[in-house]
Amino acid sequence: MNWWMVFQVCQWVANITATPDEYRLSDQAFFAQSISQQPIALDKPDTLLLDIALFQATNEARRQAGLSPLLYDRALYQAARNHAQSMIDHNYYGHEDFYNLSELTVQKRIGKQTNQFERFAENIGQYQTIDTPDWFCARLNKRTHQYEYMDSQTSQIFQPYTYASYARYAVKQWINSPHHRANLLNPLFTHVGCAGRLSTSPFKERKPPFGRVVQNFGAKSLFAHVAH
Repeated sequence: MNWWMVFQVCQWVANITATPDEYRLSDQAFFAQSISQQPIALDKPDTLLLDIALFQATNEARRQAGLSPLLYDRALYQAARNHAQSMIDHNYYGHEDFYNLSELTVQKRIGKQTNQFERFAENIGQYQTIDTPDWFCARLNKRTHQYEYMDSQTSQIFQPYTYASYARYAVKQWINSPHHRANLLNPLFTHVGCAGRLSTSPFKERKPPFGRVVQNFGAKSLFAHVAH
């Protein structure tokens, strides 16, 4: 291998492992960007943008609670991303991944990526990606052969969340759950990885499309491992 090939390989590795710039922004700066306010294209989502939005919404909630922001960690992110993708690929929802025994538990998933965290926790969630009220109906559009989700009286068609609003919606659900809130607002955690993956056939079922989302938290301190 000549020096140019070595240089190219080093550049490729550096690009893969580099932290995306959006993770370095404050939550206010990120959500002020127009890119975060675009609707999610459910049939072809920008998964990296969704993951960053979840990260920033997590830190927004911590800032509003008077806590320090969490730092992005690639290993925690990889563990979260793998689990979110597995839940979508194998159509299940839970902390245990029986389809990948080497990543069966959160301890195994994070341990496969890194050994630097002595304390860690995991939040998961499953939330629809169409912004609807509590009551709505679905109808099959015979022209497009896709379902639409609408107000039964006004026929208003409900649209997908934006990346920002979906991330904030997911974090709000965690904040409203005592166990998940305890993880998200734990002052001992210093790092986080967040990921979300969306249902593969949006608009093909009567029930609304959804996402399965994951937060993996880490701290370099000697405490018991928890998962909620």
